[in-house]
Amino acid sequence: MTLKDLKIGQSAVIEKVGGEGSLRQHFLDMGVIPGAEVTLVKLAPRGDPMQLRIHGYELTLRLADADQIDVSLISSETQVKTERTRVHHHHPGFGEEGKYHPKGSGDPLPDDEILTYALVGNQNTGKTTLFNQLTGSKQHVGNFPGVTVDRKDGVIKGYPNTLITDLPGIYSMSPYSAEEIVSRNFVLDEKPRAIINIIDATNIERNLYLTMQLLEMDIPMVIALNIMDEVKANGGSIDINALELLLGVPVVPISAAKNQGVDELVLHAIHIAHYQERPGRQDFCDPKDHNGAVHRCLHAVIHLIEDKSDAAGIPKRFAAAKLIEGDVLIEERLKLDDGEKLMLSHIIEQMERERGLDRNAAIADMRFAFIKKICAQTVVKPTESKEHRRSSKIDRILTGKFTAIPCFMKAQMSTRSSPA
Repeated sequence: MTLKDLKIGQSAVIEKVGGEGSLRQHFLDMGVIPGAEVTLVKLAPRGDPMQLRIHGYELTLRLADADQIDVSLISSETQVKTERTRVHHHHPGFGEEGKYHPKGSGDPLPDDEILTYALVGNQNTGKTTLFNQLTGSKQHVGNFPGVTVDRKDGVIKGYPNTLITDLPGIYSMSPYSAEEIVSRNFVLDEKPRAIINIIDATNIERNLYLTMQLLEMDIPMVIALNIMDEVKANGGSIDINALELLLGVPVVPISAAKNQGVDELVLHAIHIAHYQERPGRQDFCDPKDHNGAVHRCLHAVIHLIEDKSDAAGIPKRFAAAKLIEGDVLIEERLKLDDGEKLMLSHIIEQMERERGLDRNAAIADMRFAFIKKICAQTVVKPTESKEHRRSSKIDRILTGKFTAIPCFMKAQMSTRSSPA
């Protein structure tokens, strides 16, 4: 059966992911990988699209896309339950400094040098709100060269020697959309002094996928863990100190809408940029577990391309992962010769045989396995908020099979009858 055949409430394990090229890569980046468990939550009023739960977050897919994903049904007796593991205690409050191990250059930048930042995050994480809090009225809006994608630049309040660019909301650094291409080209070509990665704390599993790719780019980074007030209010917690240790970068809990934690975030951002403190971790797979083949493949590719990635100015870990995924744009920039391409092909084929997954799925699975490990050690899921319960009740009426169309027609009639 395919994902399209699921009934509401049914769960299944993904067996095979179809599609081609960037579309298939987009599926994988969203967590749709072989071995993952998925549950159908609900369907739109007319049956398309479908809302799924996977890796602890909710994902919407069109039926045509779902029909390309083979699954096997999980019976109610054997359905895997998601465990909420309480391993660490919650780091108390905003404003406390965590402990992590950066890789500093040892040579601080000159005091008069402009500190440039890229503000990067998924869509709907509060990125625009944070950008406004950081810059106030000192903003400039334009477009990236050659594309109609917004570019917003601004100066961080109180720090005239700074310039922060608000990049488009993206889910990964794969070249799937214009937004993803301009975002990663900005980081690769403009080489900002640091990255501010905003994460929605209520949807941390989904957001960390992009974080892992940013860590591979070996640029000083601070994580702004947004909406922490909502997590705490609903009984959840995130161990900030443990998260910092596991990711190797500072993590600052904030509430952008309430301007909580933003001042501390700025202090961390200034510090890591000035002292060029790069991430303390870029290796996410355990050579002893099922991703050992991926680990060996990545390191073999890194050794193969190291000189080419240095010449192209592309971080070698990021370049290696993208080459394994079959990223043509990165391969063109590295200018590999025929012998290197042949060796690369042999390395990847060996990994696929050992891992039992194709190249793209193997990399995606490696990342989500690491995310699962991180969340098991640091995250206690909040209970469902009153706002979400109320929204779900309203959704059941407004998107119901028999009630959606009458509600829509009534809304349209009300709009037409209202005075201009």
